[in-house]
Amino acid sequence: MSEYLELTTKILNEHRQVLLDVKDEEVERLLEAVAEARSVQVFGMGRMKCAVRAFVMRLMHMGLDAHVVYDTTCPNIGPGDLLIVNCACTTIGYTVMQFAKRLGANVVAITANRNSKAAKLCDFTVSLRGQVHGGRDYEIPSVQPMAALFEQAIFIFEDIVVQLLMKKLNITAQQMAKRHTNLDGYMDFNVDEN
Repeated sequence: MSEYLELTTKILNEHRQVLLDVKDEEVERLLEAVAEARSVQVFGMGRMKCAVRAFVMRLMHMGLDAHVVYDTTCPNIGPGDLLIVNCACTTIGYTVMQFAKRLGANVVAITANRNSKAAKLCDFTVSLRGQVHGGRDYEIPSVQPMAALFEQAIFIFEDIVVQLLMKKLNITAQQMAKRHTNLDGYMDFNVDEN
């Protein structure tokens, strides 16, 4: 087996372990919270913000009022709103969560550490135990550096959540596609030419 295939197999097995470890009841609670929220704001930093942007984009495609925290179009937050924090492992994330709680919003963290100071601030957490720091007993360890496993797994996890929300809210891919930007010319550019 080549080094590439060996590493690929290890990383796929890590993802399988992390994603299958998530509790059904935590996923269901997240789906309910998103479905009931007046608006959803999602926060993450660094590579975790890549997942934030992808998740918010799909929520918007479903017709939900969804925003990336600190983007210029992000509105104020308050009662009836939901803040989702990807990882909740930084001082800045903790501060954002404190503001949201003080302003009356519901707060959820998708986190590897359900016993952290940030997790204790939440209305509830979703435990996604991919390695963030390394060497912690609550994390599923990775051959990858730093928080790579968590960052990749949260992207996939939130895409799975989108599919579950589509079913829960009775939203089709065709309906979502109609909300996709039409300024990129994708549909025109990819027409087969004879």
